[in-house]
Amino acid sequence: MRMGYPEDIVRGLRPGQRVYFQGGPGESELFYNVLRDNPGLANGVEFWSCLIPGINRHDYGALPGTAQLVTFMASPTLEPSLASGRTKLMAMPYSEIAEALGAMAFDVAILHTAPPDRQGRMSFGIACDMPALVWPNAQRRIALVNQKMPAIADADFIPENEIEFGVAATAPLLAAPVSPGRSVGPLAEIARKAAELVPDGATIQSGIGEAPAAVVAALRLHRGLKVHSGIITPEYRALMESGAIDPGATNITGVAWGDADFYRWLSYSDFSFRSARGTHGSGTLAKIEGFVSIGSALEVDLAGNLNLEWRKGRHVSSVGGSPDFLRAAAASPGGLSIIALPATAGGASRIVPRLGSPSIPGSLVDCVVTEYGVARLKGLSTRDRAEALIAVAAPEHRAFLSRR
Repeated sequence: MRMGYPEDIVRGLRPGQRVYFQGGPGESELFYNVLRDNPGLANGVEFWSCLIPGINRHDYGALPGTAQLVTFMASPTLEPSLASGRTKLMAMPYSEIAEALGAMAFDVAILHTAPPDRQGRMSFGIACDMPALVWPNAQRRIALVNQKMPAIADADFIPENEIEFGVAATAPLLAAPVSPGRSVGPLAEIARKAAELVPDGATIQSGIGEAPAAVVAALRLHRGLKVHSGIITPEYRALMESGAIDPGATNITGVAWGDADFYRWLSYSDFSFRSARGTHGSGTLAKIEGFVSIGSALEVDLAGNLNLEWRKGRHVSSVGGSPDFLRAAAASPGGLSIIALPATAGGASRIVPRLGSPSIPGSLVDCVVTEYGVARLKGLSTRDRAEALIAVAAPEHRAFLSRR
């Protein structure tokens, strides 16, 4: 593999080309900086990426020039270019994103990898969700080769001889911000109540957010757990080290989100990293027994419907993998879905009378957990579901909800 300079990435781009670059933890600051510092060289190019709210914070559609961005999840970061029309949003569940990208032909795929190992394998490390689906259908493949990317032994990779050229990427990997403590206050109480719902031996999945992370952390005294999750965070390391995770299990994820120490630990952990077809595909999920999905929501209405996308009229997030995992939990023998959230945000109730356009139907939700208790919704009538949810709302909002 020959090595090139960062500017070589954009010098080879032409108007009308379709170019993929990695999002999520696989986003590269080097690539963004090259586009920013060379305005005009990407004019007329259509960039595609699976950018993830809360992780990716650059608006590629707002860079100088006429390049456009196509992505799949809304976020506050992208509001300027969505408003201008230079970013196009194709909202869909994660499994469908994988199928869409896997079926598409790209002129160029820009991939963030570890250096090649002795067998010439360039691991996608902490970001395996989409690149292995994209590169086989790309005419040209450019690798951003990062010494800091962990060369995880059981992870998707690209052979070195499939790369046109590499560019040395020296910037640190994207890292999660330092989180406030989860061991006290509402999150601790939510985590304790939710953890009691998870049986030993379950296969767990969790979404992004403080509440799901707190629930995972609270499982450290469980035993025999297995993991099949689109994303893992440092809380999973704590589960592994506490003995909560079955040492003989195959534990699967697609991406990791944490700090540099967590990423180094993954180099010698027992986690397997797979594409989104392997983590979110219905055929794979359908085979898992005892599947427990641990997620959150911006709001829950009195029918159990979930809002994952809208806050005060702003499109701030997306459904991500939630539809895939909640359906899997509903279909799994012994499966369970848990939605964990604080009862209020900024004083406003997160349990609301009715959602105008739900992200997830209440029929897929088994349990809603707040600091005030557990609403077990499965099998309840419409009236009983409402009463169960009012009982776990903040006390100061219950009278209002009861009148609705």
